[in-house]
Amino acid sequence: MEEIKKRMEKDNLDNRKKPGCEKGTGVDGSRTNMTNSLTKKFKGLMIDFQALRQKIQDEYRKVVERRVMTVTGTRPDEELSLNPALEFEL
Repeated sequence: MEEIKKRMEKDNLDNRKKPGCEKGTGVDGSRTNMTNSLTKKFKGLMIDFQALRQKIQDEYRKVVERRVMTVTGTRPDEELSLNPALEFEL
């Protein structure tokens, strides 16, 4: 995220060197507004993505816990329920 933001800011500064695009011009203002708008939208998308990712992990954890309960008859230990990356054969 930071790398993309830095690159966009650098592009904006490079664009200001072009004739008619100097700081304070309409082109510069439009470009700056678009950059800010896209940055805000991207942050919102990242927040939504993280929420979806957490939801998927939580659902997967519940599935694994149910499978372990079905096979062993006991609730899985904390390590297994906190680490969905652990795999085992049923």
